[in-house]
Amino acid sequence: MSLTLTLDQPSADEQIRTWTRTHPAWGASYPLDKYLERERHLLDVPLARDGGITQWILTDPSLSHADDQRPVLSSCETLRKAAFVRGADGVVQRVWAHGVASVFTYPEFRSQGYARTMLELITQRLTREESELPGDAAFSILFSDIGKTYYAALGWKPYESAHLSLPVMATNTTTGDDSASRTALTLITDDNLPALAARDEELLHQKLSRPPHDPSKTRVAIIPDLDTFQWHFAREVHMCQHHFSRAPTVHGAIYTPPGGASDGQRVWAVWSSTQNGGKEKPEKNVMYILRFVVEDQRISDEELSVAFKNIVNVAKREAREWLCTSIDMWNPDERIKALVSGMADLQAKLVVRENDNIPSLRWLGDASASDIEWLANERFEWC
Repeated sequence: MSLTLTLDQPSADEQIRTWTRTHPAWGASYPLDKYLERERHLLDVPLARDGGITQWILTDPSLSHADDQRPVLSSCETLRKAAFVRGADGVVQRVWAHGVASVFTYPEFRSQGYARTMLELITQRLTREESELPGDAAFSILFSDIGKTYYAALGWKPYESAHLSLPVMATNTTTGDDSASRTALTLITDDNLPALAARDEELLHQKLSRPPHDPSKTRVAIIPDLDTFQWHFAREVHMCQHHFSRAPTVHGAIYTPPGGASDGQRVWAVWSSTQNGGKEKPEKNVMYILRFVVEDQRISDEELSVAFKNIVNVAKREAREWLCTSIDMWNPDERIKALVSGMADLQAKLVVRENDNIPSLRWLGDASASDIEWLANERFEWC
């Protein structure tokens, strides 16, 4: 392999060239100009600002063409994400994690180890940042679409990768009096989402503060903050504007037990839709539950079941509106899985993924990924 391989950030022309090459794989439901428009737009959402996203290429200056065009041997991007880490001392710290995304090698350069070299160089850089400024790059995550072994060999340990899949066209499932159920529900919009995200962060901090079952484990979690949700919504809005000339305003639903306090006993879900199949192949369109929150774990199974069904009813209504044929909820906890298994009318099935969207984590400090307990491993983290 060439000794002049270099990790660098692409020029504007190199980035457009790379986006153009990735379009058939990742933007087939768009015409190229709309795909390029989306990618440019995603560079200006809150999560991406102030160095929140960094684009990378592996190149070899010695192979530049006569017009000084460098070869793009492999490419990716890293997204900085707020996270929590609880070490052996029991202290929960707010840190930065880095999501690796959009790993792509031009077909003519594949099977030559370029992606591996690029990722090793990025990891070296992040590890150096963490050693110089602890908490600046505590760990790295990615979501593998090529199974579990390739990235595991590079240090990213695969974690639980299952989801509940609920068909949208199933019979509507309303529990109890319909008017009472509607009264207990509040839609999540841009107005109330910031407060919910702040409350979720508080609850997640409390959860990490509790001692793990294995005291030798380090606990980590990506924070489901407002910037993260807005990144997902930006993708959703752009796709819906293209296909429908309008965009969703409902981002989820909150269930409050009748007679209960407005705060402290709520259950809510935040979601976003994807239309990778467009109008022509709606079977590929999915409504993803980005985050599912139970504010008080002491809620009864009966009440939690009512909450789940009513939230799913709203999600189904929104999914139909945006031509999604299924609702997917990543890595539900054991309690939700048990309750849903008794809800035959939902026709839900648990899918264990072996090849696509495999959450994987690489620790950049002294510990290894095998010493890490990853909490709140849900769809909102995907990048």
